[in-house]
Amino acid sequence: MEEHHNRKEEKRNINDGVEEKRSDFMNNKVAKAGMAVGIFLGAAIVAYASTNLFSMKSYTTSFTPKQIFQFDFNTGLNGGEVGPGDSFSMNPVIYNDATEDMFVFIRVDMPFVDGSPLYTFEVDRDWTQVESDGGVVVYAYTAGSEGMTTLTPGESTTALTEQMTMRSITNAEYAGIDDINITLTGYAIGVEDVPTVPEEVWEHCKFIEESQ
Repeated sequence: MEEHHNRKEEKRNINDGVEEKRSDFMNNKVAKAGMAVGIFLGAAIVAYASTNLFSMKSYTTSFTPKQIFQFDFNTGLNGGEVGPGDSFSMNPVIYNDATEDMFVFIRVDMPFVDGSPLYTFEVDRDWTQVESDGGVVVYAYTAGSEGMTTLTPGESTTALTEQMTMRSITNAEYAGIDDINITLTGYAIGVEDVPTVPEEVWEHCKFIEESQ
């Protein structure tokens, strides 16, 4: 009986040891899980704090592109009353205020009355006509040569003309004209990889104008 009792005590002690180890294991597991959660929460708090204390600023300039290819166009035209036979002064001049060489043209748009432009004018010898269509006439700056003349930076052309005159039409014809105004347009094109024949250069200008 005593031996049997001892065996029961040993068995109880073994069970108690197993339970104690199991309890220690669970406690360690819970402790590790708690530690992991604590580390995670701590990292989250630090990350939030770091993010919350972050700031930045930036500035953008307000630069505008510099015009490196341009010209100044003075016409000398003024407003006022104009009738049949009246003459008025004008002196269209192109000035190269860019940094590149250029070929230049001046286009004159005039009313077309009874098969002829409403205005007449004498063209300076430095300019060559390259196109004429109704009341539209175009001149290239050639400076008296057969080909285009390069207008270098800082240079000006001679004036296309000094004076224009309205044709001496009848009062009835004059009364039937809706618009007696003249439009002058200057053109410039870079000289690189461009021919020097005035008519060919003008066709090149028109192609570029129509493409834009």
